[in-house]
Amino acid sequence: MTASAGPAPGLDRLPKPMQPGLAPRPLTILFLYSRLPLPMTRGDELTVAHLLEFLHARGHTVDFLTLAPGGRPLRPEHRAWLESRVRELHILPHPWLPALLRAQLAWLRGRPFQVGLLTSPAQCALAQDLARRHRYDLAYAYYIRSAEALRRVRGLVPVTFLALQLSQTLNTERLARTAASLAERLFYRLEHARMAAYEARIWQPFTRTVLIGEKDREAIATACRRHGVPEIDNVVFGPHGVDTRHFAPRDPQLVEPGLVVMTGVMRYAPNVEAALWFVREVWPRIRAERADARLALVGRDPVAALRAVDGRDGITVTGTVPDTADWIARAAVCVAPIRAAAGLQNKLLEAMAMARPVVATPEANEGIGAVPDRHLLLAREPEEFATAVLTLLADPARAADLGRNARIFVERHWTWEGPFLALEREFYRALDEARGLQRSAAVS
Repeated sequence: MTASAGPAPGLDRLPKPMQPGLAPRPLTILFLYSRLPLPMTRGDELTVAHLLEFLHARGHTVDFLTLAPGGRPLRPEHRAWLESRVRELHILPHPWLPALLRAQLAWLRGRPFQVGLLTSPAQCALAQDLARRHRYDLAYAYYIRSAEALRRVRGLVPVTFLALQLSQTLNTERLARTAASLAERLFYRLEHARMAAYEARIWQPFTRTVLIGEKDREAIATACRRHGVPEIDNVVFGPHGVDTRHFAPRDPQLVEPGLVVMTGVMRYAPNVEAALWFVREVWPRIRAERADARLALVGRDPVAALRAVDGRDGITVTGTVPDTADWIARAAVCVAPIRAAAGLQNKLLEAMAMARPVVATPEANEGIGAVPDRHLLLAREPEEFATAVLTLLADPARAADLGRNARIFVERHWTWEGPFLALEREFYRALDEARGLQRSAAVS
């Protein structure tokens, strides 16, 4: 396994400056989050960092309040970038031991483990204090883990946006079915029950709930019905995008025949489940037909079960690499065999942006909406998935055609600026509604 001993160069990457023009009405925003957005090693970190860049480029004023779980230090260059993008930067330590104790207490009270783990009393108190001291137009919380902090500022700001993004009810339900071990499946089954009860209600105090796609909305609406509460009715869709300048097509001569690549953080449960399923169920079928085929599982922090397959049957488990784009550029085929996650898959967008042919599960494509057989191939069962990969390995012309179409699709629909401009329009709409209600109340 090729793992970096220290911080890889790719971890130094910052969002590229955006030039979307200044907003018609600059806003003052309290932004709540549950971990450091830099380095950008996860999908949510990637999105939060790019959203901060967008808000800055549009001329909005942002106070950013987040946690540093485990006391992880912020590198000086990352702190400098954040300070250049926001008015006030507040990073609160979040030690794991008291966080685990709070998570266990939350679990005993019927709340989801991850909500208890990343709800910070200090963050809740500081959010409330900031909202009292400043005249914010809106407060925006990213992910369900920041919901309790957002709840503390309700009534102190005109508009509140809870960016759930993906439905954890849907995510944990899928993990309860597909996780590798019995213990994990049992944990996710219990977490799913708690999460469904929590998600069915947590949206109610806020002005808007931001979700990536319809599947996420349907999952929460179903949870509402099952728990006998009003069905969620404040949803706006706010997907994210991909850096099409960094993840751009490269020289076709870099492509290595027979190389299949999967990217992602290899300790994230849905990625681990997907990689193990592909290795155990799909890869033997591919190797039976193409003995020269090679598989690269590319991403940081691979778990022991993945490290164990490194060097076997043409498989390389890379660990942290300087830049995943370098591996994507070499791929004859990229795969996204995700079966458990909800929301939007960055790994799929990145491969498509680089004009690489992709085979993915329908679940991986849910939030993206690429057209099967035009932008990518979809497959769910092992035999079907292996056949799709083998087809593209054997037909470079078709693979190249899919890749070209995929790049055009991403450029039209999945740049960072497009979804963020739509989200900004929802900010204005919600504010106009809130001010209209205030004027009506004043008149009456």
